[in-house]
Amino acid sequence: MPLPQLWSVLYFFMLLLLGMGSMLGNVTAIITPLRDFKVVSRNLSIEALSGLVCLFCLLVGLSFTTRPGNYWFTMFNDYAASFSLLFVVLIEVIIISYVYGIKRFEKDIQDMLGRPPCIIWKILLVAVSPLVLLSLFIFYIVSYILGGTPTYQAWDKDLGKSVVMEYPVYGQVFIGLLLVSTVSCVPLSALYTYCKTRHRPGTPERCA
Repeated sequence: MPLPQLWSVLYFFMLLLLGMGSMLGNVTAIITPLRDFKVVSRNLSIEALSGLVCLFCLLVGLSFTTRPGNYWFTMFNDYAASFSLLFVVLIEVIIISYVYGIKRFEKDIQDMLGRPPCIIWKILLVAVSPLVLLSLFIFYIVSYILGGTPTYQAWDKDLGKSVVMEYPVYGQVFIGLLLVSTVSCVPLSALYTYCKTRHRPGTPERCA
C-alpha cells in the first residue's frame, strides 16, 4: 500500500477519536446520576465535574500501565463490563416490556415518530429479547459457578510461555467487589425510589 506512514497516522487518529467518542457517553453516564441524585453540589459546574470524572478515569487508567497493569486490565475486562452490561440490559427490557408496559411504550414511540412501531419490534421486546438475555444470563452464572476459581494467563519466564494460574484471595475479593459494584446500582436505585415514594397522606411512617 502506498504512503504507509500516512495510513498508520490516520488509523491511530481514528482510534483516538473513537476513544474520545466512547468516553463522551461514559462520562455523561457518570455525571447525570451524580447530579440527578444530588450526590454532588449543584454549585459545582458541569465543566468542573466533568474534569474531576475524567481525572479519576485517568488515574484508574494509569494503573493499567504499571508492570502488573495487564493483569488488572484483564480483570476489569473479564468481570467489570460483561456481567453488569448483560444484567442491566436484561432489567431494562423486563421493566419496559412488563413493568412500564409495552402499550405505554408503544404510545411513547408513536408520539415521537408519528406512527406506532412495527409488530416485529413488539415481539422482539416482549418475547425474543427477554428470553435470549435471560438464557445468556443463566449461562453466564452457571459457567462462572462450574468454572471454579477464576484464572488468568501469566507469563512463566522459566517455561518461556503463558500458563494458567488461579487468582489469589485478594484478587478474588476484588473480582467480587467489581461484580457487586457494577450491578448494585439497579437494586439501590429501586430501594431509593421505594423509600422516597413510600410515604402517602395518612401514613406517617417514613423510610429511614
